[in-house]
Amino acid sequence: MIPTSPISDAKNLSRPTGRPTRPIVLVVGPPWPRSGTGRIFQNQLSFYREQGYSTIFVAVPIHCSFTETHPDWGKLKQEMQELGADEVVIAPISRPKFVVSKYTGWVRKGFRGTALDWIVNTGRSAELEDSFVHSLQGLSVALIHVNHVFTLGFARILQHQLSRHQKIPLVLETHDVQSNLMHERQDLNPWTHKLDSSEELLRSEIASLKEPDVLVHCSVEDFDFFSKELPGKEHVLVLPTIDDSFINSVRAGDAQHKDPFDLLFVGQRTDVNFAAVRWFLEEVWAKIAHHSLRLRIVGAVQSLVQERTPELYQRFERSFVGPVDDLVGCYRNARCVIAPMVFGTGISMKTVEALGSAKPFVGTSKAFRGMPGAAIRRAGMKIHETPQEFADAILWALSNENEGASVSRQLYDTLFSKRASFVSREAVLKSAQQIKTLGARAGI
Repeated sequence: MIPTSPISDAKNLSRPTGRPTRPIVLVVGPPWPRSGTGRIFQNQLSFYREQGYSTIFVAVPIHCSFTETHPDWGKLKQEMQELGADEVVIAPISRPKFVVSKYTGWVRKGFRGTALDWIVNTGRSAELEDSFVHSLQGLSVALIHVNHVFTLGFARILQHQLSRHQKIPLVLETHDVQSNLMHERQDLNPWTHKLDSSEELLRSEIASLKEPDVLVHCSVEDFDFFSKELPGKEHVLVLPTIDDSFINSVRAGDAQHKDPFDLLFVGQRTDVNFAAVRWFLEEVWAKIAHHSLRLRIVGAVQSLVQERTPELYQRFERSFVGPVDDLVGCYRNARCVIAPMVFGTGISMKTVEALGSAKPFVGTSKAFRGMPGAAIRRAGMKIHETPQEFADAILWALSNENEGASVSRQLYDTLFSKRASFVSREAVLKSAQQIKTLGARAGI
């Protein structure tokens, strides 16, 4: 088998001792295990395993600092065990390869490379051990499932290395319109040290997305956008879901409030989450403060608030919990989950997770971005935009917990359940299988 240890890196892989009895699916993505993206990795891996495939998650960093000696690998290795792959392999950035590629990549792009191209080029500099690639060449690889356009350069090299022996379809899950995100963040182009226009970034993204065989999208908006931009491609909408074990653990504790509190917000260290927390604390909290509600803000967004708005952080320091190991316990003990998002693109995994917890939920329109509006309305879920509407909705939810919980549960089970997700993923797999079959008939 391919390495039998729970997790391996590219520098200490054991050679296979025998041919696997099942074909392999390689899932390629950035090393972001405990994140919204990580939830989607879990769903992909769970689906392929239930379909009878062996799964290998290949972690591909997209920043040049993540070489073999980066200090965070130990923590990330431990967290990536939670993804549910049969094996996890790390492809660290090769520093010599990255240095050379800075120049060859610029030439390859005709001296017109963008900041998006730079990240794709960085991912291309990640490197697996030759012995691991060689071991895969003797095995049956059903497909390569790529996450984010940023890891596509690496995946294409791996596909080329393996396709000398078999036709291997390439599926790419977009996760968002990455060019839009980069333009909003005002990411500088490392080649030119200037800002790229939104048109230049989109041109780069679309050029890259012409390469995969099938494109998968996590939100309605992304599906519509990319279908229009790439009409000749096959597009599949797969709304995200949350791992069943997490959902079942939270729901099993519906009546077990060991340390109850009123409001829960969960957020990683991102600009989107920082803006949400700031809006809520500055605009909404004063309207409900006299109710003496207990607020818990969980996740690494804590450090961002502390750095950027120290006075605000000091005022609400008791509400910030920071990263936790027991997120299940946080959801169990919460009476209501909030998502006061003020901007963002793609689908909000924090909303999906909150709905899955079957707790009363209060969110803005940005919290429901990327989701089918008609289904949200049919389930009876309301959207609240102004600070006063948001505050009133919180008080209603806390007074009508059973009704609010029922709406969340219904919406999640209809749109985001494992069953609903897997039906869509079956269409992706069917397309990939057809491509592989056609390749075999053509002698590829």
